[in-house]
Amino acid sequence: MATFKAIIFTGGKHIKQDGTTNIKIRIYHNGSPQYVPTQYYVKPDEMGDDGTIVSSSESSDILNYELGQLIQRFRGICIKLGTSRTAKMSCKELKEEIEKYATPDSEYIDFVAFSKAIISKTVKRKTAEWYESSLNALINFLGTERIDVKDIKNRTLEEFMVYLMGRKIIIKSKIKGSPDQTRLMEPGTINNYLRGIRSLYNKAKKEYNNEDYDIIKIPNNPFSKITIPEYVRKRKNLSIDDILKIRDAKFDRERTNMARDVFMMLFYMMGINMNDFFSIVQESYGRIVYERSKVTTIENKRRLTLSIKIEPELRNLIDKYSNGTFLSYFRMRYSDYNNFLKAVNKELKEISKELNLGVPLSTNWARHSWASIARNRACVAKADVDFCLGHVNNDYKMADIYIDIDYGVCDRANRAVLDLLKKASEKKEAKKEAIYLHL
Repeated sequence: MATFKAIIFTGGKHIKQDGTTNIKIRIYHNGSPQYVPTQYYVKPDEMGDDGTIVSSSESSDILNYELGQLIQRFRGICIKLGTSRTAKMSCKELKEEIEKYATPDSEYIDFVAFSKAIISKTVKRKTAEWYESSLNALINFLGTERIDVKDIKNRTLEEFMVYLMGRKIIIKSKIKGSPDQTRLMEPGTINNYLRGIRSLYNKAKKEYNNEDYDIIKIPNNPFSKITIPEYVRKRKNLSIDDILKIRDAKFDRERTNMARDVFMMLFYMMGINMNDFFSIVQESYGRIVYERSKVTTIENKRRLTLSIKIEPELRNLIDKYSNGTFLSYFRMRYSDYNNFLKAVNKELKEISKELNLGVPLSTNWARHSWASIARNRACVAKADVDFCLGHVNNDYKMADIYIDIDYGVCDRANRAVLDLLKKASEKKEAKKEAIYLHL
């Protein structure tokens, strides 16, 4: 059985400038102590050896009463937890449970406050933005920023889904005088919001529930009874002819030509992610070696290293944009990845319009297009395409322990894709020449 006593520390670092020290409640349980700080301060000579404030202190009555109430509250929490649970706990675990229960509104868990704390600690910017947009959607639906986690029930989520399905998105017209357009929220966006709330909800359960000791503050599992709309990823594939159109196009604006070259570099690098592309600062013996940023999270310890051979097509563009240091042109003009990405994608939209590609071209199209051409035209095995894209395949995680990484797989796949472009380009030139000779 845990025991509780008010104590003070009198060492130098514990004494404030005014000569007072914080009163702590010592919890002694299973052979070890833990200490819970209180809001009260006294001078060292005002605390008696028995844990009470000496009568000579002006505040003795009120402090002894408040400390007695606090200790009684702690004992009450232990009684509620039950001897069968607390007997198995370490003193540190018991302290954590007491602190959770002792806070005001301990039975009330503010989902919004908890989620905002998670967002503030989330390292990856895109994940934090995903959580934030999902949370904001739920706040807008419920009309309050104070949401008890127990109020997130199956019915709440179903009504939330109906609300999202009926929401109209306003698309601002870029043409002066033209009216704005509206459309319903897409299933992919609804899927995104619900998955974000589910992730935050599961984190709350992990934080407040302690299954080891049968302490379940959030017993519900509302997501088990709803069907989240399936997100079907949109195809973003360009044909070889379209890739050649982009490669060979000449534009009046320097930034548009830069965006064209960036797109082609991404393609020549097997659809490398833009964040990874911007982060690379050097080459090594004719190769570009990097770790995928998408799988370098705190929880994911399997960091996948990729190595790309610099083919002649890529070499020309690297040299063009490197002035003393690797691809220094981009870092000299753009302070961070986000500004770089926005600038490139804006110009790619213009390229699509000028070339009549009929698609909302972005950097992602380089990745999707390389993968499709590799699989469907160059006949590269799906598993090899997956490897070239830097996907971590859990189906082969045991085999990966035994098999050395062979980047020759990537080299052969990439060269096969680039050879298809080369062949199509030569055929195109030959056709032009034939027409010219015929004239």
